[in-house]
This record gives sequence, C-alpha cells and structure tokens, in this order.
Amino acid sequence: MDVPEMAPYARHVFICSGAFCDPDGKAGQLYARLAGKLGELGEYDNPQRVKRGTTPCLGVCHSGPVLVVYPDGIWYCQVDEASLDRIVEEHLGNGRPVEDAVYHRLSDNVYSSDVK
Repeated sequence: MDVPEMAPYARHVFICSGAFCDPDGKAGQLYARLAGKLGELGEYDNPQRVKRGTTPCLGVCHSGPVLVVYPDGIWYCQVDEASLDRIVEEHLGNGRPVEDAVYHRLSDNVYSSDVK
C-alpha cells in the first residue's frame, strides 16, 4: 500500500463553514486569510506547524464562525478578523489561549479525566 508521508505539526485549526453556523460566508474568508497570518507557523517543514482546514459542521450551528484548535481543545465563536489576529498571535504563536474569546474547552467535558 502506498501510504502518504505527513510532516510534523503541532496544532490543527478547523473553521466551521456550515450554513447555520456561518450564514454570511465569513469562514471562507477567515480560512483564506489564516494562511498568510500564520507566517512561519504555516511552513510545511516547521515542526511547530499549524495545519488548517474547514469543515461543514462542528455541531454548534450558531454564533459562528466557530474555530477550534486541536489538540488543545479550545473553541472560539463569533470569530472575526481582529479575534483571528489575536488567536494567531497569542494562542498559536505563544501558546496562550485568548481567554476572553474562549467559549468552550475540551477539558470542560465531563469525560476529560479519561483523556490523556
């Protein structure tokens, strides 16, 4: 079997582009801008690389665009250009979630003690 190679990366960002979450189509614009904002963090050979993707549903269906950062399990809602800049600089660049913009954490889950 021909298996693809995967370069190392540290985080994966997903932006919901679902019609209920993002009726104005802002997610696509944020996704496109994210590539340029990541700079060095977006470079394929950087082991601290941040991968990015869109998804048609994150199961929230309102208050979008919704953006989630994994493996951190940090969820942001109502993401706009200004909050995206802060997420890139503070969270992705410096490892500090943008606390005033976080609306959910995977660790808030009742099953989080089972996740290592």
